[in-house]
Amino acid sequence: MELRCIHRHTAKTHPNCFKRGLLIDQKWWEGKKIAYFDIEVAVSLNADRGFMLSWCLKNENDKNISYDIITKDELFNLKFDKRIVQSAIQAIENIDILVTYYGKGFDAPYLRTRAIYWNLDFPRYGTVMHWDMYYHVKRLLKMSRNSLDNVTGFFGIDGKTHIDWQVWLKAQYGDSRALAEVLYHNKKDVVILEKLHKRLGGFSKWMKTSI
Repeated sequence: MELRCIHRHTAKTHPNCFKRGLLIDQKWWEGKKIAYFDIEVAVSLNADRGFMLSWCLKNENDKNISYDIITKDELFNLKFDKRIVQSAIQAIENIDILVTYYGKGFDAPYLRTRAIYWNLDFPRYGTVMHWDMYYHVKRLLKMSRNSLDNVTGFFGIDGKTHIDWQVWLKAQYGDSRALAEVLYHNKKDVVILEKLHKRLGGFSKWMKTSI
């Protein structure tokens, strides 16, 4: 049977749908390397006024978590997050599909902005696919709040941690205990994100959207 897009047209009549991966009953993601990704940043949530503190990446069905975290020396030598931005990009380039929570609105543009600032090569359009669970939650569920904390808590997915504001302040100045707490928080987020994806994965058609 001839392959058709979601509008039931062929590649000849609807070529743009095929370019975007909008196909009927095609589980294109099967066999792909999927990973869950999250970053933590300094107090400013804007990439031109702040910098990354840490990142975590967890491959699907793998207990190990890849991560990196800024050091006090990097902060005081004014190297800031250049090294961990580069290591985050290198980790992302090794997977096919990146799964985030509000990553299209925050994590990806933040990381991209910092990469461009440091003259680092960020993955080009179409090289890494991106699934943002936030928008699937918003579309599939009726929640009072669509935060990762609220959604995972409602479904009994334990592990979300909360950090006092003073810890964020100390972390951005390289306090070792504060940075350790930020990293722990970061790791927990990718763990519960995978669990949420497993709970909701069968309710959605996953499109080919690029990072």
